[in-house]
Amino acid sequence: MSIILRRINIKNCVILSLRNDERGGKMPVNLKRFGFEFEFENCKKKVPYTIEHKKKPLDLTREMTKNLEYLLWYVPNINSAQSQENELTSSLNFENFVFGIIKNYMNLENKDVAFLEYIDRDIVKFYDKKICPHSQKIILTKSEGESKTDCLLRHIRNSLAHGNFNIVEDLLVGFDYKYGPGGEEICTGIFKIFPKNLLRGLSSLDEEVTAEGLAQIALQRTGYQLERFKNEDKDTSFDFYVKKGSKRYALEIKKYRNTEVLSEEEVQKLLDKFSGLYDKIIPVLFINTSFLKKETKEKLKKERVIILDIKNILKMLDGRDILGEIEAY
Repeated sequence: MSIILRRINIKNCVILSLRNDERGGKMPVNLKRFGFEFEFENCKKKVPYTIEHKKKPLDLTREMTKNLEYLLWYVPNINSAQSQENELTSSLNFENFVFGIIKNYMNLENKDVAFLEYIDRDIVKFYDKKICPHSQKIILTKSEGESKTDCLLRHIRNSLAHGNFNIVEDLLVGFDYKYGPGGEEICTGIFKIFPKNLLRGLSSLDEEVTAEGLAQIALQRTGYQLERFKNEDKDTSFDFYVKKGSKRYALEIKKYRNTEVLSEEEVQKLLDKFSGLYDKIIPVLFINTSFLKKETKEKLKKERVIILDIKNILKMLDGRDILGEIEAY
């Protein structure tokens, strides 16, 4: 998991324990001494740079231009008319799983990412004017109720939109700021990344981070195999089918918006779909259980429907065979 540093820790550490690096300059304290994983790079050959664009517009490669445009306008859940909503990247239930996918594609480790409540000025100074061009680092403040992935995309978008970035040897270096009391400029995000790796990760979200994709991954992690299966008795299709040993399961994934409780009509549709199915295949419904009344759950159980919710999927992502446990019970 990525670390979350509190303001009191950061301020006390930095103020009391600045140390010299091998170039004779100042660098923030080694946070490992305080139980954190994040590491400030000790780079012997830092490259001088400036956020100011000396050449206007920037002389960018075609690939870099495309990358920046995508990060500015098209990534999910940002303040852009072109941005599409992605509920799962915003979900706090799945944030570590989703952000883990992003980190893997970006070749980032825990030592490279920190989520703070406050970014001290000494940290800003450490990355200002000179940087190590070979290592990626992400230091961000995260809003309450915001997922790690949404946090990263928001800060990158803000940095690009406000021009607080530059390119250093294919490395995208950026800062995000907000104005505090009296017009004071406060840094809320610092990043230096290879954007093409981030975009590979974002592209994978469209394929992996969907309700269907997460359910499939969770089942595969607990030993289930995806398969094509046609119900011979009914012309009924489900989102996907899995098997384990001699048992087969049909999964139906339901997502509802602006709904507090399922209507009787929708409940009956589910019952009709699952009715009598158990003889050849075991029905599984993946749904937010808050949508289901107690009597609806009982009706589904009479049809021997296994009901899974987000908590079950999270446990299965950790390798626990919740589906098998429920059926055995």
